[in-house]
Amino acid sequence: MITGFNQDVVYKGKVYHVQTEDRGKANPVIETLIYVGGEILASKKSSYESMLQEGYDESKIAALLEQQHRRVVVDIKLGKYGKEPESQFGEGIVSSKSLDEVILEYLTSESQGERLAGEITDQSDLLAGEKAWIKVKAFTAVTKVPVPSASVAIRLAPQGAAQKDLYLGETDDKGLCTASFTIPAIAEKSPLLLDMAHERGNQQFKLYVGKKSKP
Repeated sequence: MITGFNQDVVYKGKVYHVQTEDRGKANPVIETLIYVGGEILASKKSSYESMLQEGYDESKIAALLEQQHRRVVVDIKLGKYGKEPESQFGEGIVSSKSLDEVILEYLTSESQGERLAGEITDQSDLLAGEKAWIKVKAFTAVTKVPVPSASVAIRLAPQGAAQKDLYLGETDDKGLCTASFTIPAIAEKSPLLLDMAHERGNQQFKLYVGKKSKP
């Protein structure tokens, strides 16, 4: 069983106590309870039974637990659990931000301290002597907030030979980067290393160069 979260959240002068716990492998459920004045106001349950079919991974369960807890905290701050009559969004507030922008702003503030995560979202064939491209995305590990200005470097790492830099750039304000480069003709079967780096941490992906088919 993974250690959970307990947190007090204040919204319009009211204190909401948020408690998120893992019920364990025997009852694979992540449960969040919201208390006001010692009484349960609402609850949220998420089963991770399907994840156990691939083997128990504590780090994945812990990330899922933290993500659910943060999502409920965001919902409280947006008034989802307030009993007051709903008013039109933005009433009494001088702001040009949309609801999505407000949510993103809050998630960004909550994501401070999270580690860097990344993924390859698309790529071309990686063939020796050919032009290639790889699309990557950088984001925070739990709340999935885009990470801008993460450096993206691609290098060829042939065994027994000097490494060769092929690309250097960084992610944009949406955490995205499209790296375009040319693979040397002699690079067949060589490892291609893609490194993402930021103050939040580092990520590395290892790919391999294929052989160009003969006409």
